[in-house]
Amino acid sequence: MALDQDFEKDNAFLLSKFEEVNGLIEQLKAQNKSQKNQILGLNHQNEKLEGEIKVLKKNNSHLREEIKELGEKLDDETRLIPQNFKIRNKIVKIVSDIEDKESIDQQSLKELLGILIEEIDFCINQLAK
Repeated sequence: MALDQDFEKDNAFLLSKFEEVNGLIEQLKAQNKSQKNQILGLNHQNEKLEGEIKVLKKNNSHLREEIKELGEKLDDETRLIPQNFKIRNKIVKIVSDIEDKESIDQQSLKELLGILIEEIDFCINQLAK
């Protein structure tokens, strides 16, 4: 027993260092476990953000398509407005020609109506595009 006490006294400094190192090891183990949990949390958060990015990219793609369609529609309407104005002028001219002529024979009226129908068909075809 005296031998054990002498050993402890002789090596008390070393034993205290072993205890200190053991405490540091336990602290490092706890930090390691904590950091692993943080990594898991960050990975989960990263997955959620990647999912949000996919959804946003999909929405962005849909919006780009919608903008493209609206641009095309605007271009079509921009082209149709002057054409519609010309067509209206032609129709007004035909109607005023009819009104100006007091006596229109049946053949002339059929020709004017034929022209009017052709203009209306042209308008319908333009609108269908």
